[in-house]
Amino acid sequence: MSKRTPLPLAQDLSGKTYWRSLDELSGSPDFVDALGREFPPAAFEPPEGVGRRTFLSLMGASLALGGLVGCRRPVEQILPYSRSPEEVIPGKPLFFATALPMMGTAFGVIVESHEGRPTKIEGNPKHPESLGGTTLYTQAAVLDLYDPDRSKSPREGANEKSWDDAAAFLRTEGDKLRGRGGKGLTILTEAHRSPTLAARLADLRKTLPEARVVRYEPFSRDAAREGARLAFGKPLETTLDLTKARVIVALDADLFASDGSPLKQGRAFTAGRAVDKDPKAMNRLYAVESTFTITGAAADHRLRIQSRKIPAFVFALATELGKRGVALDPQLLSALEGKSEGLDAKATRHVAAIAADLAANRGQGAVVAGRSLPKEVHGLVHLINLALDNTGKAVRLVAPFDDSREGPEALVELARSIEKGEVETLIVLGGNPAFDAPADARFADALAKVPASVHVSTHVDETSERTKWHLNRAHPLESWSDVRAEDGTASIAQPLIAPLFGGRTDAEVIELLLGGSRTAYDLVRATWLTAEGAKRTEDDFRRALHDGLVAGSQFADEQVAAAAQGAIEALRAFAPAVGEGLEVTFRPDVHAWDGRFANNGWLQELPDPMTKLTWGSAANLSPSTAARLGLKDGDVVTLTGSGASVRIPVLVAPGQADDSVGITVGQGRRAKLRVGHGVGVDTTPLRKSDAFELAGGFSLEKTGEVVELARTQEHFVMEGRPLAREGTLAEFQKDAAFAQKQVHVPPLLSLFKEPNRRQGHAWGMTIDLNACLGCNACVVACQAENNIPVVGADGVRQTREMHWLRIDRYFQGTDPNEPESISQPLPCQHCENAPCEQVCPVAATTHSPEGLNDMAYNRCVGTKYCANNCPYKVRRFNFLEYGQPDSEERKMQFNPNVTVRSRGVMEKCTFCVQRINHAKIDAKREGREHIKDGEIVTACQGACPTQAIVFGDLDDPKSQVAAAAASPRGYRLLDEINTKPRVTYLAKIRNKNPELADA
Repeated sequence: MSKRTPLPLAQDLSGKTYWRSLDELSGSPDFVDALGREFPPAAFEPPEGVGRRTFLSLMGASLALGGLVGCRRPVEQILPYSRSPEEVIPGKPLFFATALPMMGTAFGVIVESHEGRPTKIEGNPKHPESLGGTTLYTQAAVLDLYDPDRSKSPREGANEKSWDDAAAFLRTEGDKLRGRGGKGLTILTEAHRSPTLAARLADLRKTLPEARVVRYEPFSRDAAREGARLAFGKPLETTLDLTKARVIVALDADLFASDGSPLKQGRAFTAGRAVDKDPKAMNRLYAVESTFTITGAAADHRLRIQSRKIPAFVFALATELGKRGVALDPQLLSALEGKSEGLDAKATRHVAAIAADLAANRGQGAVVAGRSLPKEVHGLVHLINLALDNTGKAVRLVAPFDDSREGPEALVELARSIEKGEVETLIVLGGNPAFDAPADARFADALAKVPASVHVSTHVDETSERTKWHLNRAHPLESWSDVRAEDGTASIAQPLIAPLFGGRTDAEVIELLLGGSRTAYDLVRATWLTAEGAKRTEDDFRRALHDGLVAGSQFADEQVAAAAQGAIEALRAFAPAVGEGLEVTFRPDVHAWDGRFANNGWLQELPDPMTKLTWGSAANLSPSTAARLGLKDGDVVTLTGSGASVRIPVLVAPGQADDSVGITVGQGRRAKLRVGHGVGVDTTPLRKSDAFELAGGFSLEKTGEVVELARTQEHFVMEGRPLAREGTLAEFQKDAAFAQKQVHVPPLLSLFKEPNRRQGHAWGMTIDLNACLGCNACVVACQAENNIPVVGADGVRQTREMHWLRIDRYFQGTDPNEPESISQPLPCQHCENAPCEQVCPVAATTHSPEGLNDMAYNRCVGTKYCANNCPYKVRRFNFLEYGQPDSEERKMQFNPNVTVRSRGVMEKCTFCVQRINHAKIDAKREGREHIKDGEIVTACQGACPTQAIVFGDLDDPKSQVAAAAASPRGYRLLDEINTKPRVTYLAKIRNKNPELADA
């Protein structure tokens, strides 16, 4: 293939420059050469030396085979019910409310069930933490339910046992412990928020007063709670209401992904970006961070700074606020003197601008410290919010569910107790401390020294392999439980299916240890109906089950006053723990969180929102640092520090702070997992208890080994076309239709007579880039709804990922170290003048009278002409039998209303046509002529936490989608080639601070 001339970078008429990768920005020869290929050389193109005649012969044979394969369907037996349940109507799903605990909170969800099989999770609009949206993890929870690697029975050592055996062991152990008042017993829990489990543990303390209960979470909220103790004299939980904030400052806090309650925070933030309604009410977000996050990408201003310098930034901000008349304690300001040195001119400029903005918007701001910052900084941030009158408004303080410490220190102390022989019985309820404990705890080694150890978990993981007993745990979707959200809202979690493998809950295990026999259902009912202080009736219990939350259970705001002496003394003594050399930040892995989702194929193949890395982990370096060290993408390095070393590939990440290495925790699992085993790198050896979130003094050494990262950032590039459009609030106020004028569209003529596409309905969609955070929840929701398979790391490297909806990540600017970023979801555009339809030789892709671009799988012969002719590159081809399940359990998750595609066919987004048809059937059955606006909700729309996606009938002038499409910010992709897509995008608006306009 001849070398191609580099294409110019995408540029709109405003002069903004967009690019997807560093190779595209630099115009590297390899990138330019790859643009001419639909797939990598090994994936599809003929080997060198194969002539045209031979190639066409091979293609003819493969097309014939493709046609046969495309028509073949697996033969399966269909068996009727021996006794049909009365409440089940075949083909009609049922919906149940429940809640899923995670991230130190709980997300209310609605679970779709087909004939007793949970298949899809939606957000519960009544629940204040989810508000109808979902995270990518709540969407993926349904796949974990059917994980064939889940433990199927209790085990004693390597021997399988029954639950009768396990119950006998627990009761015997309980009898022994009662004889000595519980001395020698330790219960290790996750940072759970279950009132029922808390009640059982309280009973245990009464019965066994010498017993200890220890909480541990790999990513805990200890720093925020202890910061409140410094500021107010008592530990408190922070919960945000960003609808009340005009100025938001995120200090190393990824508000929309991993810090706090991301669903609630994302919805509230984007509610303040509704510029079409009131441009003057638009909020402003500042992000100060080392690693480029989706919060930083959404920010109006982002300061790229090393995490170890953020405390100095906060100290400088407090000092500047004091100069502007904000009532901070003079002793406090005195304690900060000399502690903000080392900030460069750009950071100092941001300090002044942010302080002025906060001072001018007192009572309408929120300063948020991230989980990784030390407690002293959290304490100062609490006092800043109090002085600015933000506390009790955008920043709420509530009592913690449990005020016990749950950070790494708790586990180090437990390990020391084990070494001293003080722990004779250890019961670990959930978690995987042998994998994710701080390295200096040496917890995996300590476990072997406990005479009687039990681990309750869904898998035989690294911890279960080291305990004397493993007890299989019930999944949240198959068990009775309860949970309180961050703000105290309680939900009763009900099972959607009988436990697939007979698992039990944590509360049931404690019940057995205490000699009881109540089931999880009995225990939950006792908590909410018969426990001391409970004043609820049976009707209240049923209403809570129906609604997904217990009415009136939200915690009241704590009334606080500054008790700053503790903070003043702590800040006087504060010295940065991170010294010279490279700093390393530890963050949850987007594919695995802390390792609990490592066996989830949907998440492993989901591109990281910022780097687009799949199936693995890497060390993020800034372009400047990588150039200085002579490193490039895929170079394997030895990362050394904290007394340990790991080998890890490098990923050159635009926006990463210089001399800061961003790594994630959760990959590199060693347990016997068919999906997650060995994926990525285990970085926990680098994580010590005194440097659990941030460590310094690290070095990198190049090994000479190079690996190919399974990364999608350069897949389906825009080739010089400005697809994502954005502007500033000032530009919008000057010309609201600026987005439509950023690209010149000449008068267009069609080669064909265009048929009337509007018969009955004109289905369309709008996607508001101002609300889209690029969180990826919609991608996983589409995968769950439409039975979309995973292809594995090698498939991704060959650009064969099957996602029907992708989120493109664009960078803007010419400096790879300091770019802005914008995300753009891209489903099939359902063009009215569709290029794919014109080239299909067998009419497998056709247009419906209502404007849908349909696919007839049985007709497709796999020519892939349609994919070649699609300018948006949204069509996917089944090269292999990706969709065939590897277990009977996996089959249970499939949506029965969507065909499971076989090898050799093209597939793509259908606007969830199965949901459209379902609504039509319902309307016909109810005698309605019209489908109600909003009655059809696509999977991506339903999952979106910020309501960025709207679907409906464009021919209905009163519909939400028609109103959104009429926005002056609206534009359609590639209008200049006359495809006439049915998807309208709304341009992104940034609310720039004039003081930082050129920063």
